[in-house]
Amino acid sequence: MVTVILAEKETQAAAYAECLGSAGKKGKVHIVKHTPYFSDEVHVIAAEGHLFEYGLPKDNWNLEKLPLVDVSFKQTLKQDKVSKETFKQIYQEVMAANQVIIGTDSDREGERIAYSILSHIPEGKNKVTKRLWVNSMTTRALQKAFQNLREPIETYNYYLEAEARAQSDWLVGMNLSPLVTLELQNKGRLPRGKGNSLSVGRVQTPGVRLICENDLAIQNFRPETYRKLQLQDKETEISFSNKEKYSDSEVILATSRQLSSVSTISSVETEDHQRAAPALFNLSDIQELAARQWGFEPTKTENLIESLYLKKYLSYPRTDTRFITQEEFDYLKTYLKSYQETIHCSFEPVNVEARENYVNPKEVAKTSHYALIPTENIPNLVTLKPDERFIYEAVVRRTLLMFAADCRYQTTTVEIENQGLVFKARGRQMIDFGWVTFSQQKLKEDVELPDYRVGDQIETKATILEGVTKPPKRLTESQFIGQILPKYGLGTQATRAAMLKTIQDRGYITKDKKTGQLFPTNKAYLLIHYLYDNEFASPETTGGWELFLSQIGEGEINPREFVDAIKEKLTDQIVAAKERSD
Repeated sequence: MVTVILAEKETQAAAYAECLGSAGKKGKVHIVKHTPYFSDEVHVIAAEGHLFEYGLPKDNWNLEKLPLVDVSFKQTLKQDKVSKETFKQIYQEVMAANQVIIGTDSDREGERIAYSILSHIPEGKNKVTKRLWVNSMTTRALQKAFQNLREPIETYNYYLEAEARAQSDWLVGMNLSPLVTLELQNKGRLPRGKGNSLSVGRVQTPGVRLICENDLAIQNFRPETYRKLQLQDKETEISFSNKEKYSDSEVILATSRQLSSVSTISSVETEDHQRAAPALFNLSDIQELAARQWGFEPTKTENLIESLYLKKYLSYPRTDTRFITQEEFDYLKTYLKSYQETIHCSFEPVNVEARENYVNPKEVAKTSHYALIPTENIPNLVTLKPDERFIYEAVVRRTLLMFAADCRYQTTTVEIENQGLVFKARGRQMIDFGWVTFSQQKLKEDVELPDYRVGDQIETKATILEGVTKPPKRLTESQFIGQILPKYGLGTQATRAAMLKTIQDRGYITKDKKTGQLFPTNKAYLLIHYLYDNEFASPETTGGWELFLSQIGEGEINPREFVDAIKEKLTDQIVAAKERSD
């Protein structure tokens, strides 16, 4: 009797085998003859990523052949030597197995990799009895995962979601890429010949559009001069501002002349504030920080986290939640002092009980993964590569802040009245920096105000401040990954970095290496201008589709319905384009 565990990566397979017991190796297969978790002999083998792929159509670069929607989505084995050899061994192992346990990455693509392979092996899918779902590669976490194997039906919808995503991406690319290219070539706006084609992607094209729109907003910006009134306390030199902006210099001058030399304190409000430490990291959060702080490409950051995950130092990388469960909180608290010593971040823990801003099992359950946190395996930092160390220390520091005291400060808002106009001054006094002290953030200085009392009259002097409106800020790589794409729901934690790299590689976007700022090319404008009113270029529409896709993963929507809807929309658009051409 043999149980086969299908892993995704060789390092993964080796860790599984080590956790299960004493293992030998034959070719690519780790063999564990005796383990407390299974009565059978266990064979562990890694797929090493996607072995199967959709083929490319032969006749879609002809308008007469479009739309291309009547497809079977048959996958074929990659024709490189490694893929062929890997599949051969997996085939042999699965054919000889009594049961198969899926142990690929615990996400959509991991599910797809497994079932794509097993679908090409007789009875392969039928032999699947359990799903290994892993949040961390430590021995403790793996043992827990082997003790709590999931039913395949619990995660199978992730495979259906991934397939629907891949099929809709294929349909959009194989239909709209030739349509846009051929249409623009026929209009003489795009040169014919190899290397001049345009690529359209279900997620990448809305991403390009957002960068184009940001660039246009900057180009079309026209600075405007504005003026504001300000009163200054003659004794203390504290300035009070009025929120009204004046475009007419004569009006503000006349208003200033009407003001009295004495103002009355009309309101003094003091408010206490308490801010907890920032949320724990998800993948986009750490990618944003790494891009901003060290200039790391998002794909580089993801690879570094993946490396630290496989080395058992960090939890699962491609998480989209910022929460953990009580179990993770407890072990983090246990190892708190060790983490502090490792990154030289010492403070007396104050918040040692779980708080819902960080510990929320319901939120974790929605995604099947918890936030990016350190494991109980704590490395000697000198053994890490310098860039790995940056990432590891950032994750540990963010995790530690959860236990530090809240930041507490007091604000005071003073309002004065003069001839019916209200002017404000704001002060701030820090009571306890708390976690901010250890966050490596820049500490703000206090802004002190005199002890003003309601009803006091003070001598004031009116001044006119002149300012100029500022253009929108250019999007940076860190903002695009960490804020813009999540805002519109474009892509997933696992795909955003790759998408940004793709639109750069395809010549739609350039990046300033020093600032990380993103600039669209003429090629981008050519594409977006053609597709401006097209829903496949709309961030809002695509974000809505992402929601539908996630509902497939939750078992609420039939994947076929989604793919058929994409086919219908593509057909309508291509028919309309052909009618315009006629």
